[in-house]
Amino acid sequence: MLVMRLRRTGKKGQPTYRIVVADNRAPIYGKYIEMLGHYNPQTKVIVLDKDTALNWMNKGAKPTNTVGKILKKENLEHKSIVIKKFRAVSKKELEAEKVKVEAEKAKIQAEKEAAKAAFEQQVEKEKAEKPSSEEKLQEAAQESIQETKEEEKVEEKPKEEKKTEE
Repeated sequence: MLVMRLRRTGKKGQPTYRIVVADNRAPIYGKYIEMLGHYNPQTKVIVLDKDTALNWMNKGAKPTNTVGKILKKENLEHKSIVIKKFRAVSKKELEAEKVKVEAEKAKIQAEKEAAKAAFEQQVEKEKAEKPSSEEKLQEAAQESIQETKEEEKVEEKPKEEKKTEE
């Protein structure tokens, strides 16, 4: 991907910058494709070839934030010029955001618990209305146990009678 960025030149403590088009993977002080102009931050002098800059942006080169500001100063308009605004966030804002997030989490948790309670109530209501298949199986098992006990009692009585006859 092509990038329009600044490349530092000049003496120690006296920077000047070249506005260049380079591959974004290339090192900052490495080779560049084309030089579009230069910028001196001490005198605020900007020299820029606007036509080639627009040509490179049409080809897909994206300007960095600083180069985008320089292009805006030079009254260049293009869709690829996006200036991000950075600002520090105060402790109060961070704490307010944290409180807001915690309140949101608590609200979501309360909604989940309410939904769970409603679901449990619905299940209990359905159980009260219809006996479940498990309950039917339990009742059938109890009945069969009762029947086998009664059959055992009936079988035991004739055995006892036979023993008394002997």
